[in-house]
Amino acid sequence: MPDLKVTADHLRRDAYLYIRQSTLRQVAENGESTQRQYGLRDRAIAAGCPPNASTLSTAT
Repeated sequence: MPDLKVTADHLRRDAYLYIRQSTLRQVAENGESTQRQYGLRDRAIAAGCPPNASTLSTAT
């Protein structure tokens, strides 16, 4: 993973991830977009954010 410029100050904060709701058609036609959105949590964890500090938020 490339340098993310994450500091200790960043790691002390909770991570809030916004996952955009998609229609069933969008999910069927753009599966990679859904995977990329949920992959943001994995990226935050890989950067040092504790898993329990990551909050997923979805819009309806």
